[in-house]
Amino acid sequence: MINVKNQNNVLLFVTYFRAEFFNKIIFKTKNMKLITMKIQIYLFTIFATLTLNAQQKQTRFEIKNQMISGSDEYKISESYFMGQEFEKTECLTQIQRFSLNQEMESNRQKILQKNPNAFKQLKKLTLFQNPFRAKAGFNGYGFHTLNNQVDQNLTPNNKLLDYYCGTRTYDWINGNHQGTDYILWPYPWKNMDENTMEIISASPGIIIVKKDGFSDKNCVNNGNPNWNGIVVQHSDGSTAIYMHFKKNGITSKVVGDAVDAGEFLGLAGSSGSSNTPHLHFEVRDSQNNVIDPYAGACNSMNTESWWANQENYYVPKINRISTHSSSQYNTPCPQPENTYEKVNFNAGDMLYLRIYLRDIQTGDLIQFSLKDPNNNVVSSWNWNSPWPFYATAWAFWSMEITTSWQTGIYTMSAKYYDQIYETQFAVGTQMSTAETNMANIYIYPNPADEILNLKLDNPAEKYTIFAMDGRKIDEQKINSLKTEINIQKLAAGTYILAIQSQGVTRKVKFIKK
Repeated sequence: MINVKNQNNVLLFVTYFRAEFFNKIIFKTKNMKLITMKIQIYLFTIFATLTLNAQQKQTRFEIKNQMISGSDEYKISESYFMGQEFEKTECLTQIQRFSLNQEMESNRQKILQKNPNAFKQLKKLTLFQNPFRAKAGFNGYGFHTLNNQVDQNLTPNNKLLDYYCGTRTYDWINGNHQGTDYILWPYPWKNMDENTMEIISASPGIIIVKKDGFSDKNCVNNGNPNWNGIVVQHSDGSTAIYMHFKKNGITSKVVGDAVDAGEFLGLAGSSGSSNTPHLHFEVRDSQNNVIDPYAGACNSMNTESWWANQENYYVPKINRISTHSSSQYNTPCPQPENTYEKVNFNAGDMLYLRIYLRDIQTGDLIQFSLKDPNNNVVSSWNWNSPWPFYATAWAFWSMEITTSWQTGIYTMSAKYYDQIYETQFAVGTQMSTAETNMANIYIYPNPADEILNLKLDNPAEKYTIFAMDGRKIDEQKINSLKTEINIQKLAAGTYILAIQSQGVTRKVKFIKK
């Protein structure tokens, strides 16, 4: 049940997707004019195409822009904001957990039979590093959110408490969430197929359970016991459980093999009782008691953090900013999402700007600006969210490209918590894909300050740096597959790096801080 306070000039859609049906509820706020049938059908058509994965819930709000400046030809629509939540049910039943504990103990004995000193020879337990990383060459702003923590309130049935004294956790009628869930975001199924999230060992240890080969595109938390993953035991007897891996993407190491901190274990998937690709990371001490690795005022399980560098509770950021040809988001689970991303536009086209958010809170401010090919700001607006906290959310705006738009490359910027996020698109001309990882071209870090690293899979002759208005800034020969490009003298902004190889030129964007 969702309680909604009245907001003038707000149209709220609440849509619940449960397997194969949904209910649509329209709340008409006070002082709104009657909505014509035509508008209702139009809005419903847009939103009905936002097909969500089974067992997911999405709320849609219209939010007015503020402090708008710019001429009419760059007019921006009101925003549409979607907060996305995931069905919260147990990923391991009590019977399955008992079976897992038995398997762990049985495998310990087999390991000791082969090597009585196996556990004594382990490297010392270290404070945890993040149990995942982005694949090599990933240059986006972000690829995940943290959706669920360990439930500190052991009384089940909607009695919630996380380590920070919040409620970013869940329970069910007879149990509590006992781990931390890291969810791929945005485009979880597309990013799963692209192997974006690699699962790595948080600390040195020995593999005591390995599961693989099970279906990894499950859409429902239904108690499915067949999950892919790894259990690692550390030198102090504590264990880390890594669940829901993609099948056949797991380490070649077997039970009894040692792993080091940061070592590859597998890829994020949706195996077992799961409705979206993610990692469930669960820690237990040597007596099999649940450990919450995050230190906080309401952590009653342990007093100290198990992290080398504990992340803040709130990490507000934009994981992706991009331009699209449609507002639709209509791919059924578990197919990879049709993103409708587009970077090349012409007069008469509709452009849809999307941002994918992590940890957006009530009252958060995002400042937008649009720069033309001459780097002049031609439109700007502010956007405030009056809605509750969402760990996972997205919003979109629309603009019509008119004949008055100048030909060239435009830059759309969003400032959120003092961080600038940018994307580019072309009008009346062509530019490369918005991805900075193009087949055999990798650049990092991006944004960069002094040195931009260029990595190639195949030899190339030279690189050229262009300003967004087409001016050539620099050109140098490439002598190896790895090149350091000194950009210290460049002014802050966005540039195009062109790589020439065997008569073919490929382009990627980078940002100079």
